[in-house]
Formats: sequence, structure tokens, C-alpha cells
Amino acid sequence: MRRYETSEFRIDDTGIALLRSKFPYRRITYQEIGELQIQKGRVVNNHIAVLIMGITLIAAGLYISDIFNPIAVSETQLGYQGGKALGYFIFMILVFFCFGGILIYKSLKIDFVLVIKTEVFKKSYPLTELRKRRELGSFLIELREVVGNKLTTITRELI
Repeated sequence: MRRYETSEFRIDDTGIALLRSKFPYRRITYQEIGELQIQKGRVVNNHIAVLIMGITLIAAGLYISDIFNPIAVSETQLGYQGGKALGYFIFMILVFFCFGGILIYKSLKIDFVLVIKTEVFKKSYPLTELRKRRELGSFLIELREVVGNKLTTITRELI
């Protein structure tokens, strides 16, 4: 089998290596695998928690911006230090909105994922990098040859 690698896992003849910063922290042999599924799913694992964090950041930005109404403050009241504080304040609100928007986008993103089930754990890994490199078709064919009946679910979009 050819070696396929993403930022989160590497698959070769010996099995599946789970990666952190391109270094394997756990190796799963093909005998340990109970079931493999390739399906459309959320790219992040805890998408509900990420969505709630994004909504919370945007709500906090709205709340903070509503507390301080910059239209009612004139330049003479602010002075130099007040203007500097207002600039920091506006920057902070924009950061809340940007990070909240990014978290909401990531939590709602759907793509092909590889779900690995063993006796110990079940976890999904995105196949976005393989799809972008146009290696997903050959990956599926070779994975089916190696694991056989353990590869159970393949969505119609892949066929």
C-alpha cells in the first residue's frame, strides 16, 4: 500500500499512525481496527462545543460594544488616553467577532471524514487534505484492499 499522510494521521502497510505535529503518538495495526467508515461529517470532533464558544464570543462582543456607546463620547471628553483606550476597545471587539465567526465556520464545516473504531476508542479524522490533493479515490481503493470488510460505510458522493 502506498503511504497516505494528512496532518492528523498516516496510513501505510503497517497500519494507521495518529500524528501530532507530524510525529506519531499512537500506532493502530489493521488487526486492532474494529471498523472503518468513510462518510460526510463534521471536520472538528466537538462541533457543538466549538459552535457554542463561537456564539458566546460574538454575544460577548455585542454585549461589550453595547455597554460602551462611542457615539455619545466627544473628543474633548476622551483626550489622548481615552482615544487610545477607545482604539484598544474597538480592536478587542473586532477580535471577538473574528474569532467567534471563525469558530462558527469551523463548527459548521462538513467534509469527508475517516471514522476509526477500535475496542478502546472511536474518533474521526478529516480527509480534506487527501481530497484537495486528488488522492481520495486511490486511497479508498487501496484501503479497501488492505482492510477488506472492516471498511463498512462509503457515501455515494465518493463512488
